[in-house]
Amino acid sequence: MSENNTVMINDSSYVFEDMTEQARMAYQQLMSLRNQMADISMRQQQIGAAQSVFEKILETELAEETEEIEEVAAEA
Repeated sequence: MSENNTVMINDSSYVFEDMTEQARMAYQQLMSLRNQMADISMRQQQIGAAQSVFEKILETELAEETEEIEEVAAEA
């Protein structure tokens, strides 16, 4: 909602207080859902970034482990 309590819905302005109780409730629910979707999108990006970090750590650890095994085998 803006400062003058008007809301834009489908390119039309409505005075929030003039809307029916049901319309106000639906509008508030939609705003809440949009906020939740934005939060979920941000969380998905964070999880993707964290996943990349742990994949890199795993790759590095497995490469080092393989090198150690090869060194031990070469010494034998």
